[in-house]
Amino acid sequence: MDPADTPGGVDPFSKTSCMDGKMQRHSQFPPPLEAADSVSRVLDDDDLLIEIIVRLGLPTSLIRAILVCKRWFFIVSNKAFLRRFRSLHPPRLLGFYVSTRSTDELLPVLLRPCFVSMLPQPPELATAVRLAENYSLEAYDEELACILDCQNDTILLHGFQGKKILWGVHWPLCPERGVVEPPMAPYDQFDGASPAGTCAQFLLKEEGDGKSLTFIWLSMAYLIEGKKYSIKYKANIYTLQDGLWHWRSSAAAVLPSPRSDLNPLLSGNKIYMEHSTSIAALNLTTSNFTSIPLPEGMERYICEDMMMSRANDSGIYLIHLEILQLRIWLHRGDNSGSMRNWLLLDDICLREMLDALGMAGGEQPTLLNTSETGDNLQFVFLKMGQCALYLDIKHRELRKVYEVTEDDRTLERIYPFMMTWPPTFPVLKNDPASPKRTFIRRTRTI
Repeated sequence: MDPADTPGGVDPFSKTSCMDGKMQRHSQFPPPLEAADSVSRVLDDDDLLIEIIVRLGLPTSLIRAILVCKRWFFIVSNKAFLRRFRSLHPPRLLGFYVSTRSTDELLPVLLRPCFVSMLPQPPELATAVRLAENYSLEAYDEELACILDCQNDTILLHGFQGKKILWGVHWPLCPERGVVEPPMAPYDQFDGASPAGTCAQFLLKEEGDGKSLTFIWLSMAYLIEGKKYSIKYKANIYTLQDGLWHWRSSAAAVLPSPRSDLNPLLSGNKIYMEHSTSIAALNLTTSNFTSIPLPEGMERYICEDMMMSRANDSGIYLIHLEILQLRIWLHRGDNSGSMRNWLLLDDICLREMLDALGMAGGEQPTLLNTSETGDNLQFVFLKMGQCALYLDIKHRELRKVYEVTEDDRTLERIYPFMMTWPPTFPVLKNDPASPKRTFIRRTRTI
């Protein structure tokens, strides 16, 4: 700027010499008081402060924000704020556990799952990815080890250690929490029925401090009347408190004509089960089954082409793949059981995406069954030969993320592994006289 262009001919950016001999320009005028007042007015206004923090994008930023002062702590840890933050910035997919099966003709068995990172990731999530990569499952034998359920960053595993059966709830991002065994399988008494054993186990992470956990055993028994039979299902629900499991409640109902390859799904307070022409929903609160007809026109499709996934509002997504056409429906989980409650969300052709990968003209892709597809259906995993493909629904991007290279293995299933939600915040000291920036401990930011 020319000094002649300024009032009084003074250069506001006069040059002075630095220690290294280079010239540095700086202003001779102090920052105006109005600017400082504007910043103060913004940061002192809770509504404006919320609008700023909610746009930070990653939960790691929330951890840093609550360390500023108690006022920021209470704003960020508010449940309404966290719900809004999650709706704007859903938990990211850190990677996935891949399950393979041996090709032994006599006894093909599931092999111990391994973690695969989804790259690239923001630098702020490097610690979380590294923790997941370094978390060991070697306590389980290589064979007959499988993941039974995965909720965000919490996984339920079953396997063997020699002749010992192992069950464990694991938190790979918080290894200091150790491994918690689930409650023992209940021995249910079914009036007039023959117990057939356990058909599913579920984990449910509850909102709040992120440490509340619910475990559900789903048992079944056969009811036979002449040549007809039905199945009675019973769900026993337990909660984890202070490291101990406590029985909370149970729900039971009878379902006729079930599928032989039943693959139940837990979403909200309901367990959904696929049938040939409908989906049955067991309400864990009322012990009632609701029959939900498949979307119009879907009755002619075989269920192997479809899979269910959890939806945010306790409903379900129904995903169907016919050759190269992927269709996605949403059912909101109400009790009306009407076809009209199915909403077609998306209809995607995979042909051009496969052409871009150079994989067109090969085997037909199939769905890799998984109960997790991210908030608001962010992604779907597909299988093509021995390759796992990741489809970004929003951006219409398809990429290969894994390939089985061992000759004695075949790709079986994918378990998406998400970042921790809600964040684990530090605990405030219960001392009104303590400084505003004092906390009991600092939490590792992941």
